[in-house]
Amino acid sequence: MIEKSVFVDLSDYFGRIDIYGEDSLDLLDRLSTNKLEDLTDPFMGMHSVLTTSKGRIIDLLSVNRLPDKVLLMTAGESKTKVIDWIEFYTIMEDVTVKDVSTETCHFRLIGDSWEDLFPAITDLSIHNSFIWEIEGESFIAIKGEMSSVPCIDVIGTAGTKNKLSQVFSTKFNSLTLEEFTQLRLELGVPAFGYELTEDFNPLEAGLISHINFNKGCYIGQEVVARLNTYDKVQRKLVRLSWEGILAGKDITYDGRLVGVVTSAMNGAGLGFVRNSHAELRRELECGNQKVMVTEVLAQ
Repeated sequence: MIEKSVFVDLSDYFGRIDIYGEDSLDLLDRLSTNKLEDLTDPFMGMHSVLTTSKGRIIDLLSVNRLPDKVLLMTAGESKTKVIDWIEFYTIMEDVTVKDVSTETCHFRLIGDSWEDLFPAITDLSIHNSFIWEIEGESFIAIKGEMSSVPCIDVIGTAGTKNKLSQVFSTKFNSLTLEEFTQLRLELGVPAFGYELTEDFNPLEAGLISHINFNKGCYIGQEVVARLNTYDKVQRKLVRLSWEGILAGKDITYDGRLVGVVTSAMNGAGLGFVRNSHAELRRELECGNQKVMVTEVLAQ
């Protein structure tokens, strides 16, 4: 687990999309799980899940309303699919989508020792943002968290990347992407391509806090609502630990298949396990290896 504040360059890890037009939030609200119409003022933000008609995960979106546009953050590998999905459902709406991933940079600060750099962050709600200025440059700073660990996402133009890195390097240690992945597994944070895929639905993946069950219709709503109302979710995302090297992905109990490992690195991982076996401290098998459920991440 993290012991002191660190930073990581996520410019390629995440994609950044600017959406312009009066109907931007309304369209996104009709496509995803959260009530984005509640973003009534600039610099408000929330997460929302983009789902298929079968209620499966396309990606978890970070949505921030800014004065002149909506900033959408996706996984770097999913941005093209997300853009295509939005444009497919744009018919008569006043919506223009622009991929600005290569024009911008993105750093994440992880920890809670940011008071000197970000004095305005303390009173800000999670997912909300503000304009941060330093050394004559302006950036978008978004308050977030990884599990229970606070973090700040800082978005700037691509030309400010080196300056940002230098500012953060004088105060904090940096993480490589490999170290960042290890941290997300230890914190139980799902990621696109592993836990966030069309193999799973948002309730299984522990994303219920990003679902509004009282809003208007969205793509996949009927399936997600039915799963929740009738308690039909069959498996849950869990955090796993083990000793040694893990071989294979199938999780079994007494020789019966009960789940699958989706992410694994250095004795820590995430996976989906049937409800009957998704219990804290439950010992399961993966090949010839014993794996332990260390946290149940879905309700």
